[in-house]
Amino acid sequence: MTRTFAFAAIFAFAAACSSADAPKPSAAETGPVLSYTDAYVSEPIGGRDMTKGGVILSVSGGDVRLVGASSDAIGTIEMHTMSVAGGRMQMRQVDGFDLADGETLALVTGGNHFMMFDLSSDVQVGDTVDILLNFDANGTAMTLVIEADVKAIGE
Repeated sequence: MTRTFAFAAIFAFAAACSSADAPKPSAAETGPVLSYTDAYVSEPIGGRDMTKGGVILSVSGGDVRLVGASSDAIGTIEMHTMSVAGGRMQMRQVDGFDLADGETLALVTGGNHFMMFDLSSDVQVGDTVDILLNFDANGTAMTLVIEADVKAIGE
């Protein structure tokens, strides 16, 4: 499922209240447009309250930086990189990921990803969890709510 969201809702409101002949704002006037697919939260292993998650993010119409994530169902969400050095996996928490106009950012198992702590015990496989993503678009704050499917181990 692909979801797309425009940055400046004020333009959508203004367009709805104006005549059909009024000019529509260009992408440069409305700012970046974000879309996502494949948002997920993995079932915690062994009844623990921590897990991983991910999403595929795309942007058009401007550059953005993913600077944070939060959810009512998850106490803390951190952004992590993953690399292999000397035959060992190394995860590092980072303060954000840059996403240039026209690019895609993959947060996935085995690569850059979300680490999630204090996952609510109410969250079960098959559920959907809303996650709020926070972006910086050249000094302007943006948010995107994604719907992440809770998947069983190995899915």
